[in-house]
Formats: sequence, structure tokens, C-alpha cells
Amino acid sequence: MDTGFVISGLTLLVGLVCLGVWIFRKVMQGESGVSASTVLLALLVVILLVPFAMNLSAHFLYQKMHHPSDVTEEAVESN
Repeated sequence: MDTGFVISGLTLLVGLVCLGVWIFRKVMQGESGVSASTVLLALLVVILLVPFAMNLSAHFLYQKMHHPSDVTEEAVESN
């Protein structure tokens, strides 16, 4: 697997986590116009969507890594 892809993905993940922490700190300090209930609802949505996205990307990566020739053969056979 390409290490540049892994490093950029991890950098993006760390950046998103830091952004989330910063937003929650602003809300808890009262510096934001958003209520705590709205932020908790958004957190619940993120908690539910992240595992789905991880599972979906894992399926795509598995398919690409273990069956790269099957995809092209199926496309050729269908045409």
C-alpha cells in the first residue's frame, strides 16, 4: 500500500479530531451560538456514520487489493 496515502489519511483524521475538540471547547465555554444539545446530536450522528464509512472503505480497499484483475475482467466481459 502506498505510504503517502496512509500518511495523508492519518493527517486528515488527526486534523478532524482536533477540529472537533476545538468546537466542543468553544461550545462548552459558551463562545458559540450553538446549544450543547445540538452539538451532542451532531456527535451522535458522527458516531453512527464513522463506522459505516470505515466499513465501506475497508470493503473497497479489500476489493482493490485482493481482486484487482477481477474488476477489469468483469468490465471487459460485460461489454
